[in-house]
Amino acid sequence: MAPWYRSYLIPFGLALIAFLIITTGGWIRISEAGESCPDWPTCFGTWGFNVTPEEQGEWWEENPDEVDSRGTGHRYTTDQIFTEWAHRGLVGIIGVLVLYSHYTVWSLKEKIGERTYKMHYVVSIFLILQAVLGYITVDLDNAPWTVSIHLFMALMFTTSLLAVGLFWWEGENELPNYLRIANANKIKMIMWYSSAILLFQILIGAYLSTSHHRATCGLGFYEGWPLCGSTFIPNITQFGILLQFGHRMFAVIIGAILIWMRTKIKEKTPDLTIKKIFDVVLTFYFLNILLGGLYIISATEGDFPEWISLLHLLIGTLTFLTSAFAYLTCTIPKEVKS
Repeated sequence: MAPWYRSYLIPFGLALIAFLIITTGGWIRISEAGESCPDWPTCFGTWGFNVTPEEQGEWWEENPDEVDSRGTGHRYTTDQIFTEWAHRGLVGIIGVLVLYSHYTVWSLKEKIGERTYKMHYVVSIFLILQAVLGYITVDLDNAPWTVSIHLFMALMFTTSLLAVGLFWWEGENELPNYLRIANANKIKMIMWYSSAILLFQILIGAYLSTSHHRATCGLGFYEGWPLCGSTFIPNITQFGILLQFGHRMFAVIIGAILIWMRTKIKEKTPDLTIKKIFDVVLTFYFLNILLGGLYIISATEGDFPEWISLLHLLIGTLTFLTSAFAYLTCTIPKEVKS
């Protein structure tokens, strides 16, 4: 039996859930709730999130091998545990929905094409890898490199859902003319490189924030940002300063590259859609630079504004996904339908 009307909306809906998973995952890191469910798939041996401090202590005594870097004396709040619990719940929900989506693609394979079907296999593989990386991240006590790889896989999973959505849409109903990019072959690689450098910057930022080097350039306006330690060129022999300063320099360099890319897009295609999409990328990107500066300026010793950190992550994620979506539109057949 054919699925509900406009079934190509399924992967786009899943991409929205994936974005919510990234949001909750970011809040877990920011609120230091990464070990608030030390076991997996249960949480302190239960399937709920209302675990009292006494119950946490009892569980640590029974499972000393699961003690994280905070020690057995640390207790998590209900809010922290709920964040981790909700994050895992969303992963479970999307897992079931991806199975349904896979079945739907299979049932429509002759109509929507082999490429959509094969791409959905990539979605399923990314989901499995993401779950495994989630377990590894918890098991290794949120090591910075595991957090960055976990975020990388989440972005790849979301991007693959967008790809399935576009391919499915094209096969089932044909894309509207405004999503058919004129001279797409001439700008496709520009969009690919744009997505690649934005992804690189996001992952460096994730490593930076998780490795607790956020304050290595100092705090406050001017001394902490836009300067680093009250100087334009700090001593980068320290890893933390190198990481922080490098992230900032890459932000400036990437911004300049994106502006140059915008001029090349203007030269290579008259298409208004791709220009508008790339303008959204530029707007998100430079807004996020300002948010990064505001994050340092607003911080006090040992206290960083959590909401700005989360917003910084989400705007960065949207910047990459918007660029990736633009690239994907350039992979669709280019003939304009009348």
